[in-house]
Amino acid sequence: MSVAYRRFMLVRQRIGILFMIIFLPINGPILRIGIQELINQPLPIGEFDFFAFCVLMFLLGGVMTFTPKLKFPSQE
Repeated sequence: MSVAYRRFMLVRQRIGILFMIIFLPINGPILRIGIQELINQPLPIGEFDFFAFCVLMFLLGGVMTFTPKLKFPSQE
């Protein structure tokens, strides 16, 4: 059954789920610390702004995941 389920899941939906997992608002501090460690300097963005960015990316992932597959009328 899992093989059939994978066939019906679009790449857009998979990326949306990945965005929702990575950009959960609770993961914001971990992401912020991880990025600071990678670039070896403080981020030039405030904590609230980074939180708002995480929420925005989480919502974008939700939209990508839960919107249906759209077709133009000419494709039928």
